[in-house]
Amino acid sequence: MMRKNICLSLLLIVCQFAASSQSYNQEKTALTQFIIRMYKAAPFTGVKVFRDYEHHYLISLVKLPAAGYSSESVMDRVAEVKARAQVSQFINGSHISYDAVISLPAEDGSASKAPKSDINELIKESSIGYVDAVEQIATFIDEKETDKKVFIFMRELEKPNKKK
Repeated sequence: MMRKNICLSLLLIVCQFAASSQSYNQEKTALTQFIIRMYKAAPFTGVKVFRDYEHHYLISLVKLPAAGYSSESVMDRVAEVKARAQVSQFINGSHISYDAVISLPAEDGSASKAPKSDINELIKESSIGYVDAVEQIATFIDEKETDKKVFIFMRELEKPNKKK
């Protein structure tokens, strides 16, 4: 009798864990499908935050040219590094410096021609931080730019505080 109760208890615990893990996978699949539909309706790249009642997700979307890499694994690695850089900039912020140089040619005495100016702009952005993990949840070929591949990465943010 005691052995039967222990086996029944263990079976219930295993079923509970299986049900909760299945729920998480279903939530992640639904979120992935939603993001893909959203991208196809209005393409975007960068970082977005998606919220539901129990979770906050940070989504990083990267688009790369499919022909620019020697292998799929190299392309996957570059996409992950770019996604982590986007997430780091979003979380830690970045410093942007801007320099503009406007040069005017010397006038040669002819008043009929207006002097042309050249504008050279130099924009630098830097970010310092570390992002420990992003999970690749989808990869597909862009429908409008068929030579590009879209990578979607996800990171779950801290769970929101429930109001009591």
